[in-house]
Amino acid sequence: MVLRSRLMACVLAMLATIVFVGAAEAGWVTFKNDTNKAIIVQETVIVKGKTVRGKPTKLLPGESFREFQNVPGIKTYEVLDASNTDKPIWTGPLNCKGDSQTFSVVIFQGKVGVIQVPESKTPEPKKKP
Repeated sequence: MVLRSRLMACVLAMLATIVFVGAAEAGWVTFKNDTNKAIIVQETVIVKGKTVRGKPTKLLPGESFREFQNVPGIKTYEVLDASNTDKPIWTGPLNCKGDSQTFSVVIFQGKVGVIQVPESKTPEPKKKP
């Protein structure tokens, strides 16, 4: 009976460790619309040779949204013009790491692109001499 209790406690401890290790690898991905028009951002996945689109999120100029990624890795996203959703204006893979990060949707030389925004590091306060 004691051996059984210890075995059960060990199994539960290992399961809790596995669950929390997976959560530690997860992170928030933020998309910011730095264009002058409304856009739609959505994740795409290939399933059995067909493109399956995730939930579309409409962003007005200057707006942003955060999405929780429970598994880090390469994710494919589409950006569509909200006034013409027939064809994506940008499609590409983004490296969604295990920590929080921000991507900016921008227009460069007339084309829409998505760039990663470097995380701002807070400067340390200067010490008085």
